[in-house]
Amino acid sequence: MSSMMSLSDRSTLKHIGIGITLFVGGGLVSYAVIQFWSSNNRVQDPDLSRSIVELKREIINLKGNLSDAVVELRKELDGIRGSINPKKRTTSTRSRSGTALSIASGRTAGTFQTACSDYDDDFPSDDEFLSPPDHIADDVIEKQPLPGSDEELNIICVKVDLLNEGTDEDREEAMRILQDNELNHKDSWQLLWRLCRSHVGAYDMRDAYDERCLHAMSALEYAKQAISLNDNSADVHKWYAISLGATTDFVGTKEKIEYGYELKEHIERALEIQPDEPTLHFMLGRWCWGVYMLTWIERKLAATLFATPPTATVDDALKSFLKAEEIDPGFYKSNQYYVAKCYYEKSDYSNAKKWLQCAAQLPCKNKDDRDTHRDLQQLLAKL
Repeated sequence: MSSMMSLSDRSTLKHIGIGITLFVGGGLVSYAVIQFWSSNNRVQDPDLSRSIVELKREIINLKGNLSDAVVELRKELDGIRGSINPKKRTTSTRSRSGTALSIASGRTAGTFQTACSDYDDDFPSDDEFLSPPDHIADDVIEKQPLPGSDEELNIICVKVDLLNEGTDEDREEAMRILQDNELNHKDSWQLLWRLCRSHVGAYDMRDAYDERCLHAMSALEYAKQAISLNDNSADVHKWYAISLGATTDFVGTKEKIEYGYELKEHIERALEIQPDEPTLHFMLGRWCWGVYMLTWIERKLAATLFATPPTATVDDALKSFLKAEEIDPGFYKSNQYYVAKCYYEKSDYSNAKKWLQCAAQLPCKNKDDRDTHRDLQQLLAKL
């Protein structure tokens, strides 16, 4: 895998940083209090929230089953067309049009009926049945991988990876493709971690609380399934950690701290498998930074919940950020910004200024980059 960080990774890392901050630093107590006293319209009853999530999962499953039924119907239609032995084929313009329409009709039953609506009177007759020449039909069949095959899985993975680098609409399309093929590849860890990634992306794009909760919880569930099938994939552990970060908006304080331990374990496991992945070093650096920034009250709270509260220093965080930069210089604006923050915290203002100026030169490719650029300019103004 290339050391370059994908656009989709960049769009989600901001939320991972926030997630880490929420459950191991940066105002854990105040966050819990604000959530308790909030007068907004979010669903506060955990049982009710879980019920809503389960109901929406059922809806997604029903949609998946409906897609499977459509696929089976298409197969039956293909079988019927293949069993008909046409006695003649016309060579007129109408025949050529019929050939194109017949091929196109393989997409959906509705398309087939619409495409042949002009020939309803002729369809019952074998003499008038229009089908593509045998050599064309054979070529089309040869190029279609068998459902559930490794070849089909490889095609799906390549396609959704490309879509995941595109617009929000492209990422929605990637999720639809994964969901349509989920049952055929239900035991594929490659498909499952990509489903996790798609749900994290959907969580990132949604505004409604219940929708964000649904996608965050779904992402974690897919990550759990993937890791049960393959514990030796850096991508699986990476997205498991990211999905944990996404779910911290929807769990209690105790669970947030528990997730903090678990999240670090998966980051470190992913680094064991793929030590040259800069994104993972950045994630570990953010975890260390969040722990370092715990207030005294927050540390006491963590100590009352667990025998061994998390510990990390600013040097631990700096080491991870610098390692990421060593592997892939300038790969992420936020990484250079956090290098500067570490130096600023250590009162090494010369290096802090140098890294802030470097980060300022990197382009702003998305909202996360723009937010980081604004923050680094504010810190730069203090030096």
